[in-house]
Amino acid sequence: MKAEKNESKATSLRMVEIDHQKFAVELIGDNVMCNLTQMAKPYGKSKRPESWLKTDEVCQYIDILSDAKNIASDKLVIVKKGGIPGNQGTWCTDYRLAMRFAQWLDPWFAIQVDQLLVDLMRGELALYKPFNGINPIMVEGKPYYNQVAVLKSLGFSTRSGMVSMRKRMFPQHFIKLYGRNFVTPAFCEYLKNRKSIVQLTIDFATASQLKGGQS
Repeated sequence: MKAEKNESKATSLRMVEIDHQKFAVELIGDNVMCNLTQMAKPYGKSKRPESWLKTDEVCQYIDILSDAKNIASDKLVIVKKGGIPGNQGTWCTDYRLAMRFAQWLDPWFAIQVDQLLVDLMRGELALYKPFNGINPIMVEGKPYYNQVAVLKSLGFSTRSGMVSMRKRMFPQHFIKLYGRNFVTPAFCEYLKNRKSIVQLTIDFATASQLKGGQS
């Protein structure tokens, strides 16, 4: 494996989530890179990427894949150090390796990873940007953001009464997952714009008071 200190040039770098498991992916052309360290985290020390990479089967597969794709084997698995916080760890640069690693971790998890990666490469699943630093989760190919986190990031109240009121007013923009409310990107933008209007009103009122005090 080769250590890489610089981020690779990618069209997308996002966090995805499958069954409460979050890991980073990078969509590069017709391939997908995956952070194996993050993918393996819930499975404990016995399931670290380093252990998987030492198996004879994987070593042989990487050698064959290297020859078939005309890519150096040390380019198929890299270690990122530094760069974007939380992005460090062992990465595979080919979706085939990610699929096989997921299967080694857990067959049921692997089925979902396989579908996710196929959808990404087909363009049937978009990778969405974080909103105010909050990463979305994907549900049937659509992004949703944790509502409480969004409200806190914008400085809005998170009281249950206010949350319930917003949900009654905009039910089409809410979804209940893991016992929590998640909202659509459109609703996030609505809240952001509303916050801007409120702030503009406050600034205007403050300016008027200051002007009045000077006269």
